[in-house]
This record gives sequence, structure tokens and C-alpha cells, in this order.
Amino acid sequence: MGSAKSSIRGRKVILKGSTKKPQEFTLSDRVPSLAFRARRGSDSTVVIACSTRKNNSYRMLEAELEPHSTLTVVFVWCGKQRVNIAQNFRVGQGAKLHLLNITRGSCVQETVSEVTGVLGESRIDWIVHGQGAMQCRLSARNVFQGKNGKGDLHIRGVAEGSAKITCDASVEIGPKAAGTQAHLVEKILVLDPLSRADAIPSLDVKTHDVAAGHSASVSRIHPEDLFYFQSRGISEKKARKLFIDGFLGALLVDTPIPEIQKFLR
Repeated sequence: MGSAKSSIRGRKVILKGSTKKPQEFTLSDRVPSLAFRARRGSDSTVVIACSTRKNNSYRMLEAELEPHSTLTVVFVWCGKQRVNIAQNFRVGQGAKLHLLNITRGSCVQETVSEVTGVLGESRIDWIVHGQGAMQCRLSARNVFQGKNGKGDLHIRGVAEGSAKITCDASVEIGPKAAGTQAHLVEKILVLDPLSRADAIPSLDVKTHDVAAGHSASVSRIHPEDLFYFQSRGISEKKARKLFIDGFLGALLVDTPIPEIQKFLR
């Protein structure tokens, strides 16, 4: 993946001021790369749809948050082809990043958010829904280098059919990041006998005076759970949908864009 990154050219966007209306962008075969710079004091929300007609294509997203800026990113990948996605974020002093990834297609997706300034915040929420024969390999790193950083990394996934989901996530707190508060949670729900999932959490702390933790779980729906719904007149198909909506929808509560909730459902 690294050898192809340097050859990708795309679009650069400067974000200024405060905008209530989300700005929409597309990563495509014509524009495979996007780079954002959030100016000091700005407050912006961007929605990025990823698409491709080619198998094993590459997509890149980069964003730099200047001091005391706020950036909310909603990134949606939903397609039939397999895609390689790289996301890189740099969060300056007092800046705040909120990233929501929604993955509904085969991919290798790597996300790195590095908080370089003091009092920086990096929150990553990730929803992945593997269906059919989808293969999703996800990697997420929340890295803190400045003092008194803050941020959670929360991944929720559902695997059904013969889909396979692998989630490799980590929180890394450097030697100069005392006072940081960061947590990692991975939860994956497996629906069918041929579905597979792996949740691999990691916590690397190189200083004292931090509040950090991690947890991971992979669980299955038991027949008794579906029977409970069926005994009340709800079909198995409808019951599965209710499980999925409830399980994944937990990460959408704080999403500032109602249209994203409608899209997922």
C-alpha cells in the first residue's frame, strides 16, 4: 500500500470560519485523494463518500487541524469492489477532531490520528457492516503526543453471511502526553455460522498520570434471542434487522448529521 501512496494526486481544501451546513466531497477514480487544512478557530463538518469502479484501487484522506480548530468528518465507503483506504489526521493544540467511519464494503482501511498539541482531542467512531462474502480489514490508531489530550476510539461491527471482519485498534500515549484521557472499545456481533470476526485491542502508555483503558468482545446471536422476537409475532428477518439497527445505531447518537442515520438504516 505504501508504494502507491506517493503517486496519488488529488484535491486540497482549506476550511475557514464556522459553517453549520456540512460540505460534501467524493473520493473517486478521478479524485482519489483529499487533503484538508482546518484553519485556526474554524468549525467545519465534511461528509466524504468513497467510490470506485476498479478493484484494489487506492484512496487517501489527510487532514491537518490548526490550533483551536474543530473538524467533524463523516467518511462512507459502500461498494462492490475492494478498495484500499488510508486516513491520516494531525490535531494541533486545543483542536478537536471527530471522525465517523461507516464501512459497508470489502476493504483494507488504515486510520491514524495523531494529537501533537496540548489539550488536543481525537474521537474516532467506526461502524462496519460485513455482508455476503465481504472481507474487511480495519486498522485504527489514536496517538497522543501532547499533554492533557483526550479521545475515545469506538468500533462496532456486524458480520453476517460469510463475511469476515478484522479490527486492529490501538491507543498510544507518548512520554510527553501526561494527563491524557483515552479509551478503546471494540464490539463485533456475528450473526451466521460462516461469519468470522477478530477484535485486536492494544494500549501503549509511555508516561504516568493518564486515564486509559481498552476492551474488546466478539459475540453471537443465540437462537433464544430470535425466538423471543418470533414469539411476539416478529419474523426472523425483521428480528435480525432490529438487532443490527440497535447494535450499530449506538454510535450515531451524537452524530450531528441526521441524514447519516437515515443512510445507515
